[in-house]
Amino acid sequence: MCLNLSKIQLFDNFNFKKSHLINGFDIIGDIAIVKINSTNRSQQFKIGHKILSQFSNINSVFLQQGRIFGKFRTKTLSYLAGENRTTTIYRESGCQFLIDVSKVYFSPRLSHERLRIAHLINSGENILNMFAGIGSFSIIIAKNQPNCKIIDIEINPDAHFLANENYKLNKVSNTVESILGDSSEIIKTQYSKHFSRILMPLPENSIDFLEDALSALKSPGGWIHLYMHVVSEKNDSVLSKATKKLNLLLDNRGIVTNSRIVKQIGPNNYQVVLDIDVDFS
Repeated sequence: MCLNLSKIQLFDNFNFKKSHLINGFDIIGDIAIVKINSTNRSQQFKIGHKILSQFSNINSVFLQQGRIFGKFRTKTLSYLAGENRTTTIYRESGCQFLIDVSKVYFSPRLSHERLRIAHLINSGENILNMFAGIGSFSIIIAKNQPNCKIIDIEINPDAHFLANENYKLNKVSNTVESILGDSSEIIKTQYSKHFSRILMPLPENSIDFLEDALSALKSPGGWIHLYMHVVSEKNDSVLSKATKKLNLLLDNRGIVTNSRIVKQIGPNNYQVVLDIDVDFS
């Protein structure tokens, strides 16, 4: 769950303004993760306790310090208020997910995108999620289309562990399997020309793994859903810029049929998804 900060009324002895005091605010399960402008860190505990007092569904508040970092895409969190724990149960689209917000990457802001992808899946598909995290994309797919088979690959051992717990929690263990390791190596050694559809939800550098994804698709082709970051000063040029780049890399092996902005992640910086129809014939 993500919130419009203008709805949070923090009034005591300081003036709350979303552009001045808080830079971001997400709720994952019963945990709130807040970004606070560095010039206002002296009030961070007051902000944390005020959030805790105004939201009955929040039991823990943490400050996110800096950006997501490392190959496991984790956050540096510091405790502000409530229960000092980082594990929670998050619910979305009729599914529930065990998450440790300090050890794995997870964004509630992708809820629409996870359901959109699930609704594109056909019965009997063989699907690969190259960067699966805690299994959220794949579990929602499995609950909507139980007749498919999904392989999840994840390099973070904590996310891999939680994914297996979440398969059991959502009763999809017969549909989804998680493999711990590097997607590129696993595709090369186990899954060449194997899948009808591939998910690439690693916007920081999915594009670097495009050739691996193409090699994992069965002949005569299939679908790739690739997420990437795009820097552009004009909103209307974001998607055209991303589409042009992907079509060049595809080199007539497929075409981008649909694209959309998933979210804005900073000034002139966007996360986008491109649906690619691959045809090797």
